[in-house]
Parts: sequence; structure tokens; C-alpha cells
Amino acid sequence: MKFATLALGMMLAFTGLARAELVELEVKSLEPAFAGRTFGSAGAYELIRAVAHYRVDPSAPVNAGLVNIQKAPRDAQGRVEFEADVLILKPVDLAKGNGRMLYEMVNRGRPLSIGLLNRVAPGAGRGSFSAAPEAGDGFLMDAGFTVVMSGWQAEYPLQNAPPMSVAMGSRLPRQPNSAALSARLPTAAGVTAMTREQFFDVGAEGAFIGYLSYPAADVNEKGTLTMRERDADPAVSPASLAWRYLDPWRIEVTKPAGTSAGALFEFVYRAKDPVVYGLALASMRDLVSYLRYSDAEGNPLRSAIKKVIGLGASQTGRTLKELVSEFNEDESGRVVLDGANIVISGAGRNSVNSPFARPGLKDAQHTSWGLRGDEFPFSYPVTRDALSGRTDGVMRRCSATRTCPRIIHIDSENELWHGGTLTYVDTSSRDLTMPDSVRVYVFAGTEHTSTPRPGMSPPFCAAPAPARIDWSVFARALFTALDRWVTNDEAPPASRYPTVARGELVAKSAYNFPKLPEATYVGAFSAKHYYDFGHEPPKRVGSYPLLVPQADADGLMIGGIRHPFVSVPLATNAGWNVRKPGFGEGDLCMATGLHVPFAATRQERMERKDPRLSIEERYASRDAYVQSVKQAALALVKDRLLLPADADAIVAEAGDQYQKALARR
Repeated sequence: MKFATLALGMMLAFTGLARAELVELEVKSLEPAFAGRTFGSAGAYELIRAVAHYRVDPSAPVNAGLVNIQKAPRDAQGRVEFEADVLILKPVDLAKGNGRMLYEMVNRGRPLSIGLLNRVAPGAGRGSFSAAPEAGDGFLMDAGFTVVMSGWQAEYPLQNAPPMSVAMGSRLPRQPNSAALSARLPTAAGVTAMTREQFFDVGAEGAFIGYLSYPAADVNEKGTLTMRERDADPAVSPASLAWRYLDPWRIEVTKPAGTSAGALFEFVYRAKDPVVYGLALASMRDLVSYLRYSDAEGNPLRSAIKKVIGLGASQTGRTLKELVSEFNEDESGRVVLDGANIVISGAGRNSVNSPFARPGLKDAQHTSWGLRGDEFPFSYPVTRDALSGRTDGVMRRCSATRTCPRIIHIDSENELWHGGTLTYVDTSSRDLTMPDSVRVYVFAGTEHTSTPRPGMSPPFCAAPAPARIDWSVFARALFTALDRWVTNDEAPPASRYPTVARGELVAKSAYNFPKLPEATYVGAFSAKHYYDFGHEPPKRVGSYPLLVPQADADGLMIGGIRHPFVSVPLATNAGWNVRKPGFGEGDLCMATGLHVPFAATRQERMERKDPRLSIEERYASRDAYVQSVKQAALALVKDRLLLPADADAIVAEAGDQYQKALARR
């Protein structure tokens, strides 16, 4: 009876005065979450799967900047309709919750927030939230948070398309019974323009099928295909490079003999019917506003939510910047997000509200480049772009309307190697001062992925092992700090990021990485560029500063926050890795770091000609090492950068780490 009543209430349409609105939250299912597991005073949780139905008025001033909105199909009232999947994890008894909501726009259909903050074990089946292990250690649930997730990336029309072959998985090939969250966004029918598709790591076979993000306007119209072996090579079209349309969504490419597995391909063609992707941002705004403020019977969180924190990681971290900048004010002028946890976004923004958007791609060396939307401004304060002459900042618009949330921005070291240093300096290489409502932190010796992946370095990377520093412990502590900031006005720890003034950001030529046989720095860096988008492909006009994070004698980044296993090291962990011969040699391996163990003894070090001190030269004993780790962990706890329980776990692990390091000899 309880479910029937709730479902009936949620099926009622909510129609307010707002001209852009969520008109119905249609419940598809309601079931116990995490197999009925209970969490502290919050008790048991339940899982609601729903579809949010939206209706947007193109004439409303707040929607005027949505690209192609005037070209989208309309209903009888002149509105644009669309829908998106929604997932809600809430205490069965909302009164037992903490009155706070964590909102996540999911990444390529996949939720990341619970895996990151609850430290869900690999292989625990993330996404269904029906099994007890999917709650991890219960971090968010023990605290009483309601977690809301929504899809926003459009579904791809070809169900058999490999996910990573379609704009890096941004267009979801929708399989039957899929647990992915997506959106059914309208297209701007009849709109055509020249655009391009970029293909990389397509394999060693002589031919491959390239999936297009947008359909070709005319398969009989000629396009242009070029290729490069390395990122900086000029694009060429040898006579033996051939292609043909299989249909409007696919091309077949035949590679010249001798082409490496790591070659890059770029296809320029006339496309049609672009997705009106700006509506995805409107959907995020309207969903959170509805759940937070609406007293409609169909709102399952009615009157329960007092504060909201948004979280986005990687490409959704870049998307969260767009939401903060443009859409953190609802139709009634109310704040949508009180806090924003922007995770591993670097200095990037996302290609969302543009004519032929590519929200699944990242402007990075040996992947994709020249993305519309991933442009200046790169950081939060208002600055002047030395190349374009523009003055702007991520927080300029929301500052003018006094609707900015409090922001905690966190990056792994890897983001700094992909142009992310522009978060900390302006376009003339001068250190930035963050606004009072922003804190920024960088984690030394880490890669894009939060938890270590021993033995999982991509096959095209030169260094054999990825970085092994777990930065999720910092994410938990800093999320806690953000929660206290927005809830109790308790200021978080001071920002910790590298600066030019302290010698922590330097020119590439001044980078002091040790000479190691397992890893050689060759100058790889994903520079950010200023483009003239009046051409296709865009024309590069200039480049932004090429600053990298400086390293100490062990190859460890000297600025930012240091994990105890970086402060008291047994190995070099760095945020970069480069590609091996045949795969774009010398270009960066996107998202991947490196791990090179120290020699166990002085003798071994001398035999290897390793410039780094051995383990026996650093630490008198296992106990001495563990004590040093403990002191480093306690210092981070004191600074509120590490939670006590996570510090205890690190110290408990230290002895085994030491023994394993010695056993490697």
C-alpha cells in the first residue's frame, strides 16, 4: 500500500509558474537498497528509479543562451519536451536523514560518487545498488545523505556500437535492461554544419569502423580523412588511406600498410541534427530545484532537503563548472547548489552548450583537440586572457547574481600534465589568488583514477606500472570539509596547490625528474591552445603557458598535498606516463601515471645505477618506517586533510608495504 500511494503521488504532474520546468517525476520502481543493510542513525535506505519529464519554453530569457533551442521540436504550447533517467537513494524514513542531498550528474551513464566516497571494492557491481557490498563502507549513508543521480548524455541510436568507439562513450549505446542513466534529448532537425570526428587507439588491424557522434547530412557528399602517427605531426592523407560510408552513422577506414596501432585519424564531414545539449544543464538545474524546493505531492524529498552539494568527477567535473557558472539559479532566483565538489577536472571545461557538442571528449595530447567549449576561462577568478583579450572567470556570472556555491576543487597530479596548471596561474604564468568561496587542492604522485590498479597500465604506455597512491582518502576528508562549510559555515583547510613563486610550477625544460631506466621524461605535456573556430579543423592561433609540477630528487611532486606514502616513500609515483614505440611514442598516456620502486639495498642501487637512495639507506627498520608514516598521517589529520579512520588504515597498511618493497629484490 505504501509503494502504491507513493507511486501514485509521483505520477501526478507538477506544473509550476516557472517557464522551464520539471513537469513530472515518473517512478519506475521502488525497492530496498543495499539488500536492506542499515546505516547508523539513518537506518535502511530505499532506491527509487524514475524518469524526469521536462518542458522548456524557448522564449524564456534564462533559456536564450541554449544553442539551437529555437530549432528543437515543440509541443502544442510551443515548449520543448525531453526526459532523463533519475536515481534516488534515500533513508526509508527521511526524518532520520541529515537533511542534505548529494547530487551527481553521472559520467557516461555510470555513477561515480558512491564508489569514490564510500570506497566500494572493485567488482562490487557498482550501479544497481541492490547488493550490500555496493554501499562500500557506508560513508555517505552513515552520515544520512540522500543521494540523487541523473543522466544527461544522449543515447546513441546504434545499440551495437562499442561504448569507447562513440566519442569515448559519451553517447550511450542503450542495451535492454541497462542500468545506465541517460537522457532523451531533442535534436535540432535540419541544422547542418561541418564537424569532425577523431579516432585513436583503433588497433593494429588494417581497417576499422569509425562511429560518428552525429549523422552525415549526405553520404554521397565528400568528406576529408587525415592521419598522424604522433600528436605534433602534420596531418596527411596518403593515397593508400581510404574510407567509405557504411551508413550515416559509420565509416569504414582502410589504413595504409605499416600504419601503427597508435595512429590518430581525423574525419571532417558535414553533419546534421545536432543534439540540443544545453538542455542537459537545464535538466540538472530543474531537477535539483524541484527536489529541494517543490512541495508537490510527487516530490519524494518534499520538505526534507535543506542543503545540496553537487559532485562531478572527470568530464562531469568539467560539466559541474558549466552548471556553477551558468545555471546555479532557478527560475525563482533561488540557489540550486550550496556547494560544488569539482573532482579531477583540471583546467578543463566541457563541450556541452555548443552546436555540435562533444561532452565525452577531453582536449588532451594524443586523443582529441580543439573542442568548442573547453576554452578560456580555465580557472575561477576573473582574469584577462593574454591571447584572446577576453576577460572572464568560471565564477564571473554567478558572482554577479550572488548565486555562486562554495567550491572545493580537487585534482590528481595527472590533471596538471594535461594543461591543468592553468587552474593555478593566469594565461601570462602569474600565480592566481582564488576567491574566498573556493578551495583548491592537488594530490602529489597520483593519477586520474583514485584507487591503485596494480598491473593495469594500458598496453601502449612505456612505464610498466601505473601510480599506486590512493587519493580517495583525501576526497573523503575534503567532502566532509565542504559539507561542514555549507552546513555550519566552518571554513575548510587552506588551499594546497603548486605555485610559481615557491618553485613548484616550472617550465618543461626545468623539470628535474631523475634518470631512471624504467621511466624517462621526454617533454610530454598536453598544452592548451587558443583556436580560430572559423575553420574546420580549427586553426591554432597560439599556446598557453607550458608549466609542469616540479619534482624532488626522487621524482615526487613537491607541491600540493602529499599522501604518507609520498612523504615517506618506497617508490617514485608520478602523475604522467608516456606512450611506447608504435603507439604515438613520447606522447602522454592520458589519465595514467607511473610507479618505479626504490632499490631495496645500496648494493642493488649501485648495480642498477639508480640515483635514488635505497630503502635500507632511508629507513633503519620496518618499525622506523611505520613510525614515519604514522607521523605523516597524523599531520594530515591535524590539518583536516585526512580522516582519523583513514589515517589508521594507512598506518596499518604501512608495515606490509615495507615488507613487499623489500621482497621485490
